[in-house]
Amino acid sequence: MRHNPFLFSHYEEHVRIHCDGIAIHSDALRSGPDALPLPEFYSRGFFAIYHLLEAMLPGLVCISVMGMWEDNVAAPFTAFDLWLQTGEEDGFYLPLASAHSLFSQNGIPYFHKSVQ
Repeated sequence: MRHNPFLFSHYEEHVRIHCDGIAIHSDALRSGPDALPLPEFYSRGFFAIYHLLEAMLPGLVCISVMGMWEDNVAAPFTAFDLWLQTGEEDGFYLPLASAHSLFSQNGIPYFHKSVQ
């Protein structure tokens, strides 16, 4: 069977990063001796975003960021979206323009090329 790079990339992994203001957890990020850790500037950026949003939404439980991980690049994680968990079952996605602004102000690359 031939590998189809359009359907199955060797270098792209989709991961979700959760931040509750105290800790950061990632789902689907490779582990093991050859796996790259989340660079420190991402942690600082996620904590800064969480605390800014927490000031506006006192009931904020955590933020969840879906993105793409690519090994062997300076900024391996590029964000797709920003979910705000505001209760046990409540939450919403931040509008693209707001997410783009928060990511860019806090050093996290954002996947969407243009935001109107």
